[in-house]
Formats: sequence, structure tokens, C-alpha cells
Amino acid sequence: MASETRGIDGPSVWQRLVRWFQDWTLALRLRLGTKIMYDDVRKIVRVSASQVIKGPCSEQELEAMEYALKHTSVCLPRIHRTYRRKDGLFIAMDYVQGTQLDHLWPGLDDAARRGVVEKIWRSVKMLHACRPPAELGGVTTASVSGGSVRDGILGVDDTGAVSAGPFMSADDFEDFVKGNGDVEGFPRWPARTGLVHADLTPRNIIVTPDGRVCFIDWEFAGWWPLYWERVKWHFTDFPPTPEWVNLMDEVSGWARGIQEEE
Repeated sequence: MASETRGIDGPSVWQRLVRWFQDWTLALRLRLGTKIMYDDVRKIVRVSASQVIKGPCSEQELEAMEYALKHTSVCLPRIHRTYRRKDGLFIAMDYVQGTQLDHLWPGLDDAARRGVVEKIWRSVKMLHACRPPAELGGVTTASVSGGSVRDGILGVDDTGAVSAGPFMSADDFEDFVKGNGDVEGFPRWPARTGLVHADLTPRNIIVTPDGRVCFIDWEFAGWWPLYWERVKWHFTDFPPTPEWVNLMDEVSGWARGIQEEE
């Protein structure tokens, strides 16, 4: 039986043929697949038992996912390939088998809820341990590649301004968020910049059958001050999940004022 070979100059003929067929059938697969979300702004479609296609996506989301997959052991969807179309960037990624935490949460007792949050926090600490590379010149807030960022709390998302930043100092970022009522009142610590998911909410966390916690929806992830993670798990808790915010604050140490500069 003939085996697939990769040419010296790139993909084999078979691999190129597969990619051509995937490109040619993308629109059809998006129309016929199981629609998780499907509107003028965003399409998330399950196209097979193990794969979803999401788009249009930002480069910020793609960069953050690729970085986390390469540099951490955090559970998140593996990227299969990307499609760059006139209507934007589409990402084919794993469909994570499991249950959204917001669906699971009401049936968990206090001990089980705390156990899940402790797993989440261990993964968050792995992300936060990542630091921007020196070639980004000490950036404070930026995409993984050092570019501008989107975040709905800043009015910078699909319906707002295209992007903001990058910010090269804490003062620059603070000037930008000054007067934002959703940000005021939160302590600005830890102030160190790290890899931040920036949208940790139960609907964006999948609990797999073997008990792992997997993070999805990385569109706001990038280099942020570490305190931004907490700002966002407060902001994105809608509709409110009972005890979610309190448990995240407690397990992370923020509630006791002992969150460390790691």
C-alpha cells in the first residue's frame, strides 16, 4: 500500500489535494454542519464529531492559542488548520468533548465546585507564568506577537473600535482605561505582564469526561497585566453563576490579598 510522502519543497500532492478540497467545501460545511453559533458576526459550526470551525476570528485569538499550545500544558482546542477568506480568518480546531461548566455547575456540591476551581487556577497559573519575549521591548499590554488587542470591556471588539494598543507601559494602559467604570475599583496587582486568557467564565470552560478543564474562546487572550484576569472573571459573569466569582477570588488568593507576583 502506498504511503503518503512529503516532498522536499513542501506538502505532498495528496496533502495539497486535501487542502484544496477543504477550501472548496468550506462554505458548504459551514451551512450544513451543526450550528453552535451562526449569525452575521460570528460562526461556530461543528463540521464533524471531532472538529469545529470558528470565524471570523482575530489574529489575536489565533496567536494566543498557538502560543498556549506550544508553551504550556493547558487544555485547549488543538488547531487543525486556518482558512483566510475575504470575510476573515476561520480556524478549524478540536471539538472538545465534555460539558460546559455553566451547565455542570448547578449539580455540583460545594466541595466539587471548589475542586473544579482549583484545577482551573492551576491552569491559569501556567498561563500567567509565561512572559513576553525580550524582543517585544517590555510591552505591558499587547497581542502575543506584540500587536494591538481587542477586549469587549474596553469597547474594543466586533462592534466597537478595531483594536487598541499595544501599550508599552503600565501608565499608558492606565490612561487608556481611566474612567472605565467596569475596571475602576480593582486593585492593580499583580501588575506583571503575562499570558492572560481574559474571558474566564463557566460558559468558556469545558469539563471533559476524564475531569480535565479545557479553556475555549481565546479571542481576548494575550499579554496583559495579571490583574486583568480577575477584572474579566468578574465582568464576564453574566448571567451570574452562584459562588463562581467568590470561589475564583478565594482560590486564587485575591480575596485574601495574597496573590503573588510570580
